[in-house]
Amino acid sequence: MKPISAELALGMSLALETSEAEITRARLLLAERLDPADALISADRLLERARARIQTVRLALDDGAASASD
Repeated sequence: MKPISAELALGMSLALETSEAEITRARLLLAERLDPADALISADRLLERARARIQTVRLALDDGAASASD
């Protein structure tokens, strides 16, 4: 597989950061539901999974950038 360009990696990184901000806003919206405790538990589970995926992509981007510079 061909390494991605630095520009694409930067774009992906910015998209992930934006996604993380949107997830945080979604968590705040869920907290305002009728049963905030249940909403927060569900939101926290979703957020942890999303953050794990975002971190995985970031690690992959770092590896791709390191491979491209070798």
